[in-house]
This record gives sequence, C-alpha cells and structure tokens, in this order.
Amino acid sequence: MSKDLSRFSLKHRIAQEIRSLIYEGKLSAGEKITESRLSQDLGVSRTSVREAILLLELEGLLISSPYKDTRVATISQEEVMELLIPMRVQIETYALKKGFANWEDADREKFRGIVENMKKAVNYDDLPTFIDLDIQLHELIVTSSELENVIRIWESIVHRIRLHFVYQNSKSGTLEKWMKDHEELVEILITEDSVEDAVEALRKHIIDTNIPDVYLLN
Repeated sequence: MSKDLSRFSLKHRIAQEIRSLIYEGKLSAGEKITESRLSQDLGVSRTSVREAILLLELEGLLISSPYKDTRVATISQEEVMELLIPMRVQIETYALKKGFANWEDADREKFRGIVENMKKAVNYDDLPTFIDLDIQLHELIVTSSELENVIRIWESIVHRIRLHFVYQNSKSGTLEKWMKDHEELVEILITEDSVEDAVEALRKHIIDTNIPDVYLLN
C-alpha cells in the first residue's frame, strides 16, 4: 500500500513540476519535451515521467503524437473566442446565480484577501502569482455555489484557462489595468444586493478583460 501511495504521489509531484515550468514560461508553447530530458532534469525515473505526462495530456497542457513526440500545448484565438470564453461565461454566471444569495461575510473576506494579494503581485510585477490569484478568484465564484457538477466542469477546463492567461497576458503587460478590472468586479460582487447586476458585472468582466487582447495569441 505504501509503495502504491508513494508512486501516486511522485507522479503528481512530477506533474506539478512540469506545470510550473509551463506556467512560468520556462517551457514554451509548442516546445518539444522528452522523457529522458525530464527524467534527467528532475532526477526521477522515465516511468514516473511518462505517468506524469499522461496526466498533463488529460489536462490539456501537453500534446503527444503516436510514435512521434510530446510538445507543450498551444492555444488559439479560435479556441478562446469560440470555446473558453463562452464556457466561462456560462459556468461562472450560473454558479454566481446559484450561490450568491448564500454568501456570508467570510466569503466576501476571501474575495477581499485575493484582491489585496493581487495588489502585492502588481507591486512586484509578479505575473505568475497574479495569474494564480486571478484563477483563485474565479474559482471561488464557482466553488461557492457548492454545486459539484458545476465545479467538475470548471475543473475540466481550468488548466486551459490558465494556459490562455499565461500565453496572452505575458505579451500584453498590463498588470495595473487587470488590477483595476478585478477591483471593480470584486467591489460589485461584495456590495451588490442584486444578483442580476452581479451576474452582468461578471459576464462583462470575463469578456472585456479577454477579448481585447486575444489577438496576441498566435
């Protein structure tokens, strides 16, 4: 049992290492990776690397071609415009409609805390941390609905969402503007009594913070 748990844990630790390399830009979109290179760089077996790669393929972060190679996934303008943004609007606004009335002061404090940490990330010009907090904020909207089916759908696309943020935002360089956009959204979410107004603010935020810069994607 302990051997199985250790193997399970190692696979996930390796996957997290590779995710970090992708999210920090140390592995670029379309870049070829090999089991042997990762095995050597991380000091682990090729078998464990292979298992981690399979996990990351399921998350949409790596793409493997049979009998060819494995590369870091890319993301297109078309996927963002036609799939990710519409899905985010549907998932997040639905979750907000269902969970908004049940929010308590503790929930609102969580939003405030994320915004305060975003400000620190802006001060340090720390894009990876800002993106992580951006994901946390939107994930909080989804999870506070307490709807397991909605949460599972979100989890199935969140890695592609993060990849979109990484690729697009690393080229636009407008942390201060994003900070203002998120402050305005959170202020509405934590002070607005009307769920309809909160939902409209969220819908507008998702569209307005992504579509203007989507041309930066290849």
